[in-house]
Amino acid sequence: MKSKGLLILVSIRMVIGWIGLVASFLNLGKPPFWVACFVGLYFLSSSLLAKYKIKNKLVSDLGNSSIIGFLVLDFCIILSGFYLTILNHPTGLVATPIQNAIFFSIFFLYQLYIGFFLHRKFSAIMGMFVIVGYIGGIILATLNGAEFFTGYRLVPQTPNRIVLPLEILKVILLLGITICIVRLVSFLLDILENNNKSLVEELNKRETLLLKNDRLVTLGTLASNVAHEINNPLAGIKSMNEFLYEEELSFLTRKEPVWREKEKQLLWKHRTRKEKREDYDLILNFFSFLPKGDLHFLADRCIDIGVDHRSFEGLVKEDTKDWDFVYLWLKFKTMEKANLLVSNAISRTEKVISTFRQFSLPFFEQDKTRVFIGEGIRDILFLYNQYWEISRRLVTEIDDRIEVLVCEPAIKLVWSHLLFNAIQATSPNSGEIKVTVRLKNEKEVEVLIADNGLGISIPLQNQIFQPFFTTKEKGEGIGLGLYISKEIIKNQNGKIDFESQPGKTTFSVILPVAE
Repeated sequence: MKSKGLLILVSIRMVIGWIGLVASFLNLGKPPFWVACFVGLYFLSSSLLAKYKIKNKLVSDLGNSSIIGFLVLDFCIILSGFYLTILNHPTGLVATPIQNAIFFSIFFLYQLYIGFFLHRKFSAIMGMFVIVGYIGGIILATLNGAEFFTGYRLVPQTPNRIVLPLEILKVILLLGITICIVRLVSFLLDILENNNKSLVEELNKRETLLLKNDRLVTLGTLASNVAHEINNPLAGIKSMNEFLYEEELSFLTRKEPVWREKEKQLLWKHRTRKEKREDYDLILNFFSFLPKGDLHFLADRCIDIGVDHRSFEGLVKEDTKDWDFVYLWLKFKTMEKANLLVSNAISRTEKVISTFRQFSLPFFEQDKTRVFIGEGIRDILFLYNQYWEISRRLVTEIDDRIEVLVCEPAIKLVWSHLLFNAIQATSPNSGEIKVTVRLKNEKEVEVLIADNGLGISIPLQNQIFQPFFTTKEKGEGIGLGLYISKEIIKNQNGKIDFESQPGKTTFSVILPVAE
């Protein structure tokens, strides 16, 4: 490994060393103090020495076997320190090692540390060793007398209690980090391999074939894989969210079967920001006879949900049963609101994932289907939503009733290229993009994407559909978007053209209407 790569590894080792010193300070006066000192000083001193030698060129580039040996040794030191801390921790003291965030942070940094070695198999194997080592710590702590709590309801962790759901989440997090690191390493290695001179020469020789097949296949497969990886945990979140909501609803119904009738008697109120502050103080004063914790809960929930406090003005302190229902109902309405927000967020994410998955293999997807052209354009507009929310102005005139017979994944790729080109051509502060979908005649639909950018100069207008031609800055584009778009439109029996002048550029796509 080159010296620059070694310096990165050494820098991460130094962070681990500093965390070890923090652990020493937190365990001052306790038996784990010496273990934490040893771990911290080992990583810090060895890192400083290595950094000095690398900067002064006292050490040459190291081979993979040597670096792997050091990385394995570092893991053994960390794991030994972790286990020794558990074994030496007295019963009854705070900061039980198994719940101590210090070692969990060290494990996290170690996974990042081995990731910079850029070795797929080693990163995966050591990542699994980290997970197994952490689970071993849980088992060791249990054998050493720690209580192992496995109940459904989460309880606070105490010096001698291990809460299983929390530890499962930690293990899942370590597994997720391992997967991300391995995928990142694979991605970086693929980039390095693609920079090989022989590959570039082969790319030039087979330019047309790679443009139409390999590049888009790789992009489509990557998008599909990423979408699949996101979709699985998303389904779990959605299922658990619905389960928690149903549990709250069932509990409320059991406690008060006629709660819906009572809810109809409540008053609702929309408040401005100023009114929220005023009403909060008013509720605190109006129901001052309530216990402090219940009083603040009532004020917070009324303001957040939008309930008028006058709904409860007839209740007095002695109406314990009625107040219990009020608290229970407010808790449920909070859950209901959270459920709605999570469901909407999941729906938006699923929409993005669906669009990404449609980008797989657009050139090989020969089957054409009847689709509403407006829906496909709106899907792509949604992908670029951050540009409309922050700066640029979006104007749409879309006839959502028009159907076309096209390959949907391929045509969505065209909208993505044209819209992103328009975004890059406009100013973030004053940019405006207009999208129009209309019938040109009985047999054709016209899609216009216009922007108020600088425009395309006349000498360059004859070249913009050529492969690898671009006017963008280095790193912003490689000149394939318009070429690919033209090929796709041609394959869909359509036409693409443009008009450009300073301050306005309009791309026009004409497609046959579905009969």
